[in-house]
Amino acid sequence: MRSLVYTSTQTRLITDSELAQILAVGREKNTRLGVTGMLAHRDDNCIGIIEGDDDVVAERFDQVRADPRHTNVRVLLNEPIRHRSFPDWSMAFQPLDPLLHDVPGFSGLFTANRPNDSTFGASRARALLDWFRKHPLAPLTNQDAADEEIPRTRILNAAITAVHAGGASRFTLEDVAERAGMTVPEVLGLFPSQHAVLAATVMRWTRAVSAPLLPLAAEKGTIAFLHALLAAHAEEPALMRLIASTLATSTDPSTDGADYYRSAYLQFRETVRTALAEDVRAGREPATMDPIRGAQQLLALYDGIRLQALLTPDTDVVDAFDRAASRMRRGWTEHYERPAYWDLPTIPSA
Repeated sequence: MRSLVYTSTQTRLITDSELAQILAVGREKNTRLGVTGMLAHRDDNCIGIIEGDDDVVAERFDQVRADPRHTNVRVLLNEPIRHRSFPDWSMAFQPLDPLLHDVPGFSGLFTANRPNDSTFGASRARALLDWFRKHPLAPLTNQDAADEEIPRTRILNAAITAVHAGGASRFTLEDVAERAGMTVPEVLGLFPSQHAVLAATVMRWTRAVSAPLLPLAAEKGTIAFLHALLAAHAEEPALMRLIASTLATSTDPSTDGADYYRSAYLQFRETVRTALAEDVRAGREPATMDPIRGAQQLLALYDGIRLQALLTPDTDVVDAFDRAASRMRRGWTEHYERPAYWDLPTIPSA
């Protein structure tokens, strides 16, 4: 077995709900793979501990290095062990919502007046975790990530141009490097793999399209926000194709980057659910609508129409969404009753 301890710097603010989703997805996958340890977030700094079979630990760490939410990833410890120091996999962060303390796998590492844990000195990994707990702002990682922002942005802008020109299937680092006026080794100095470049490109591109539209959810409601988002995506067919390909990738948990894409999709679903709950409180949607089921239904419509438009160019995504969403909203005003059309008579056997 092996114990690996690393540190990194977050490339952006990660919300409480996103951290909770990372915890749920990561805990399920790591339990299945026999991985234990901890991931601790505080401010922009992270420390991760991975314990398990050598090949599994190496694979999980490669996925961390490829995750666009982390930069300046550095290994502090990588050594063979005979016994695990962590019984399961957990996460530690400082949530604003106290209910997150009850989420399975949440660790109160940063809780004020936390009693001393005698097991912290039992291994080098636990000693490093205790050091991080007491000194989270110390220079464990390179804090000059802002110095890299200009070349990183140049690479991502070049990647967007490359996807526009050739699509995700013909996406190459050589093409991105040429468009950015850089060499492939220079690109790999900032992103560990081609997949990492593509994942960061999806993040930057989708955020650039959706961020200006988010206030619509609070001002006009969730339906108006998704309507505007569909209209914006319809003007960027290359982005729609890229999103479709990454969603397909995320359906296979064993594929590199699947965890990242699934986490991002869960975050989007949570955004829709939260917006629907606010719609109910504001009276824009009826109290008979359950925001969880409403989000499932809306995303089934939203994703289905986007996919349909890629396969049938004559589909007007905005008009199709508006018509179906209008009927869906009328259905939300009614109490659900099991439809009678499922009660079909069985064919008698001969």
